[in-house]
Amino acid sequence: MKRRIFTAGLAGLALAGRGAVAAPPAADTKAVLNVFRPATDADIQLMNHAIARFKPRYPSVEIKVQYVSVNPWGEYINQFMNAMGSGENVDIVSMPTEGASTLGSRKLLVDLSEYLASDPAGKEVLADVEPNLLTALRYNGVQGLFPTEWNTVTVFYNTDMFQEAGLPPPAPEWTWDDLLATAQKLTKRDAAGRVTQYGYVIPGGQFALSTWMLTNATDRLSADGKQSNVRDPKFRETLEFLHDLIHKHKVSPAFARNDYGYGPFVAKQAAMLSSTHPVVRILREAKFTSIDVVNPPRKRTDTMICGALGIGMTQATKNPALAWEFMKVLFDKEAQEEVAGNVRSIPSRRSAASLPVWLATPKHAEIFYGAAAKAKPLFAPPNFAQVEEIMMRHIEAYLTANQEIGPTIDAMDEEITRAMARVKW
Repeated sequence: MKRRIFTAGLAGLALAGRGAVAAPPAADTKAVLNVFRPATDADIQLMNHAIARFKPRYPSVEIKVQYVSVNPWGEYINQFMNAMGSGENVDIVSMPTEGASTLGSRKLLVDLSEYLASDPAGKEVLADVEPNLLTALRYNGVQGLFPTEWNTVTVFYNTDMFQEAGLPPPAPEWTWDDLLATAQKLTKRDAAGRVTQYGYVIPGGQFALSTWMLTNATDRLSADGKQSNVRDPKFRETLEFLHDLIHKHKVSPAFARNDYGYGPFVAKQAAMLSSTHPVVRILREAKFTSIDVVNPPRKRTDTMICGALGIGMTQATKNPALAWEFMKVLFDKEAQEEVAGNVRSIPSRRSAASLPVWLATPKHAEIFYGAAAKAKPLFAPPNFAQVEEIMMRHIEAYLTANQEIGPTIDAMDEEITRAMARVKW
């Protein structure tokens, strides 16, 4: 059964504005702040520590957190919209780039620009964050979300496997053809012809797959993000290349939706995979050290992708000044140092991404924050969850050889076109 998104009552939350930023509330303020946040171990730990730092200032304020699964992000966004539509009071929300348009188009968030510009803590953090990361969370000029961490996609590779195969590390300017040739040399088969080690794992999620589209100067949506672009010959070419890695060249295992290949990589059954930074944490916990990273291979461009996780204040909050005080704790230096230490994702603050604990592994860890200034933010329309589901369903059918490329493109284009025609911008 598909989850319904309840929108009744949302219009009532779209307030026109709040005027001047209020002074911090008194220390004896009694209130409850409700926070909507991802349910990962790292998120829970970050939140517990933030609450502990906030409590001495506001001992009578209770922080209630609703933790929700993020696999995939579209479902997380739907859960938040359900909560708001059913009248649940959410003061602060943690939301990725994928949901910025969904919330922004419905005017559910307070514009944080004035808070950031008028508060010394806001000015301080702005000076320490790459401006392009704010762009990834802005909708129609409104900064409803502020980045606390972010991700891009690089290629992780097993350095031991490269050495065993007599291969040099991939060059920063390598190409799709280079990746194929490298994957062929890294793929191993037993006497019966069965693959025992794959050269490359194709990612099973939209964000990492989008890097393949961007490096071929294409995307699933048009440049303005309002129409289907899947009939672009370059989009088709991208899918065919990925299909060939699996079925023609046999250097990649079967495609699995929402599976990024961490298992085969850690088990040393795959030499390369495209991933965001969370794999570093997974590998560290597995005591796996023979890794490094390189920029994604290019076809027509060397474009990298950017997706940020931000925090925002909802228009429904009854305590905006208090909510802002707690939000500052969520992006202060202590929080950012913790993000750097748990290596779950890339800190939004440049200073945190320069810490030794962050740069310790992999060898070329500087590639991550180095992409911040030029990376292209993932374009996520207000109906992101729907577009993601359509795209991934058809890509899965094609890459698993259950559908030919022609019908895949036709059906994807028809469904995305119909979906985009109903969007209210």
